[in-house]
Amino acid sequence: MRNVAGKVAFITGGASGIGLGMARVFVRNGMRVVIADLLAKHLEEAAAELGADGSVHLIQLNVADRTAMSRAAEETLRVFGKVHILCNNVGVSQRNPIDEASYEDWDYVVGVNLGGTINGLVTFLPRIKAHGEGGHVVNTSSMAGMIPVPAFAGIYAATKFAIRGLTDSLRLALGPHRIGASVLCPGLTRTRAITAGDVYRNAHTSHAQPGESRDPIAHGMDPTEVGERVLRAIVHNEPYIFPHGEFTQEVRQHFEEMLAAFPRDQQADPGRLETERRRAALTAQAKAAAAALDD
Repeated sequence: MRNVAGKVAFITGGASGIGLGMARVFVRNGMRVVIADLLAKHLEEAAAELGADGSVHLIQLNVADRTAMSRAAEETLRVFGKVHILCNNVGVSQRNPIDEASYEDWDYVVGVNLGGTINGLVTFLPRIKAHGEGGHVVNTSSMAGMIPVPAFAGIYAATKFAIRGLTDSLRLALGPHRIGASVLCPGLTRTRAITAGDVYRNAHTSHAQPGESRDPIAHGMDPTEVGERVLRAIVHNEPYIFPHGEFTQEVRQHFEEMLAAFPRDQQADPGRLETERRRAALTAQAKAAAAALDD
């Protein structure tokens, strides 16, 4: 999407952290933006920062609520007429390690992170396709969706791996509709979304544990820098957004370990090889179509 001026973006988790970083950059580049967020306080802060010149509209939204997501889409259409760019940007985690997590832990994290992303896609994609002007989808995964992480982030990682996988497939599906798709995999960023999880989940009930007083995001990347990287990916239709270069070697080692696990002397069944050859050809064709989008 070479020309973003005048385009409309809908950003979930948009009132703080990475979402707000995207909003800042989008508005600066002439876009109109709907910021959707669960907490009214964060929306008020975003409104105070971004002003009220008509380029920003705020909606309080629980992304896990499908009815509310539909209402937010209709409100967006009433205010700005259409949506071109959808940023599914939500991320909550649990405190219990993955091997001790309860059903409640799983339901909460999966419902918000993966369910919220799915709700955004199912609600907005038909509307983006309908206007025929093309568009772009950015789904926020994480570096935790690329490499193994400690047990305390296990459920979070499961949802972020899923978001990375669905975005890879989504990109191939959307090419014929002139809609691009990118997966955003940030590392440490100055955001409240993860560390404020108890605020979202327990209505301001504190469950701080010993040793958790230090803010692990204190040295994170500026969210506006991440937003700039997101805009570049939209403009150039890039499939992957990796803002944090410090992960390069770890990702390389992880994938080399995976490659080393494949057999080197296996004689595969010819019929199986032909089936996979046809599948790979279809994938390559869809990748080429997705990469060839223009404004």
